[in-house]
Amino acid sequence: MQLVVDTNILLSFFRENPVRLIIINSDFLGLEISTPEYVIDELKKNESDVLKYSKINSVQFNEILEELKRFIKIIPKQSFEQFESRAKQLIHDKDVPIFSLALKLSCPIWSNEPRFKKQSLVKVLSTGDLRKELEL
Repeated sequence: MQLVVDTNILLSFFRENPVRLIIINSDFLGLEISTPEYVIDELKKNESDVLKYSKINSVQFNEILEELKRFIKIIPKQSFEQFESRAKQLIHDKDVPIFSLALKLSCPIWSNEPRFKKQSLVKVLSTGDLRKELEL
């Protein structure tokens, strides 16, 4: 199953939890996880918040970020920007690239954002939904 993952899900990768286990075992679980390039930039830009949330230091942050990059495909904006205007009809904020990429790949979004489910064009799976689907 192909999935586009949002920033908050990837933020969870920095702590021990089911999200981290799903991402680490994505190949075994038959998942192909992608994210827009800006999500990685957003994690870097908010490093201090990630450090507080995860209770890690800067060295650990960089190590975990590099580890994360081994499990997900990072997609540059130019490869999905033609879907941006359609995505803006679904959501009106910084998460437009998430929807644009999902539209391009014709796949669900993995997100725990309730507002993502207020539209019906793109399927949105919460971590709980994904765990049920994967029977975890």
